[in-house]
Amino acid sequence: MAGRITAAALALLTFLGVALSWGATRWMDSTIRTVAALDPESGVIDAKGQASDDNVLVLGTASGSSGTPAATGERTDTLMLAHVAAGGDRVVGVSFPMDLEINRPPCPRWDPAAATYLDETVPAETRTALSSAYAVGGPRCLVRTVQQMTGMSVTRFVALDLPGIAGMVDAIGGVDVCVEQPVDDRTLGTVIPKAGTTRLDGAQAVRFAEAASVPTDPSPALGQLQRQQRLLAATFREALSASTLLSPGTTRDFAGALGRSMLADDVGVHEMVRLTSALDRPNADGVTFLPLPVSPVPNTRGNLELRDTESSRLFSALRKDQPLPTTTTPVASSEGPKPADVTVGVVNAAGRDGLGRQVGDALRSLGFGVGEVGNAPKPAAETLLRFSPDRADAAELLGEVVPGARLVQDPGSTGTLQLVLGSSFDGTVRAPVTDTAAPAAQTAPTASCG
Repeated sequence: MAGRITAAALALLTFLGVALSWGATRWMDSTIRTVAALDPESGVIDAKGQASDDNVLVLGTASGSSGTPAATGERTDTLMLAHVAAGGDRVVGVSFPMDLEINRPPCPRWDPAAATYLDETVPAETRTALSSAYAVGGPRCLVRTVQQMTGMSVTRFVALDLPGIAGMVDAIGGVDVCVEQPVDDRTLGTVIPKAGTTRLDGAQAVRFAEAASVPTDPSPALGQLQRQQRLLAATFREALSASTLLSPGTTRDFAGALGRSMLADDVGVHEMVRLTSALDRPNADGVTFLPLPVSPVPNTRGNLELRDTESSRLFSALRKDQPLPTTTTPVASSEGPKPADVTVGVVNAAGRDGLGRQVGDALRSLGFGVGEVGNAPKPAAETLLRFSPDRADAAELLGEVVPGARLVQDPGSTGTLQLVLGSSFDGTVRAPVTDTAAPAAQTAPTASCG
């Protein structure tokens, strides 16, 4: 009799646990704002062949629409297409730069405040930035643009307000995040001081998600996306843990923060757990993060240009479940100019005496050649790196060294490479990531994060 009572009690507890989890998840899902984003007829190649694949377009916005401001005013939105092949044996995350130059299709106008579409069509626009697709046409225009660019069939959409993650993390009492190396961001400073597992509160979690200039990253976009996926995986796993589900107040607070921060089409809490858990294994077999093949420096309109041939090969391989082209493997290249191969002129437009000479000396200490150093005829606010098309590789290298400079191409010149220091210049001059003179990335303590 005692055995029967114990078995019945255990069965009842199991039933109650499952029911509680189901009910809490349904409640969380009900708070998520839904939006009509999918457009299966626009730009898709071989829709029947892709029918069993899952392609999730994930947008991280730095708008602060949840009411929590971004950590800095310089953070940008991130965009990733997560491809999960039929059967789940291959997961590929492709990052898209928001300053990619596109030909935007006509789209219904988007009202971001109300998260709805208006009864108005925004006309098509050529040679504009990818960010404009979401700004004027919302989720559906972004999905339509990505599909026309890639031929991939987007099956789900999710947008997360990155500053709003703070409320989600604080609601569940913080999250544990493991990093293989310390996270030191050039703009934000030290985000996580040591390798291993660290408990993050809401404000720390936002800094972790926004870190986009970490020297040890394979590339800025990929590093940031991997950190965001790791943070989201930890957050949603904690939200569905027994300790959270058994606390109605905690569940309520998390659901409220989630509702303020997430906008989705066919994505709920369980889908987020499956997706982020699959992507939170960047070194595992069958999991790959790739940057979209684009030009190394912006064009004269300030946009990056798609490398059409490489892009076509990449997305054809994903659609057909073929091996990825080797040219898209995200390995840092050792090719290109070294500091000793580059000579740059320096112009002081900041109105601060001696600044040009100081920056010139700093560049020489890193092995660069420094040409003419002088003062601009009138002051300027912005720091620019002007270059001619034949000096694009050198400009890309110097862009790492002076991260506060905006690269500006001068198509009508040759041999031009000039650093113009504006009043906004913050003094940052650092060794390039690929330079052997910068050993920090090689000597930083590491940890294993399974």
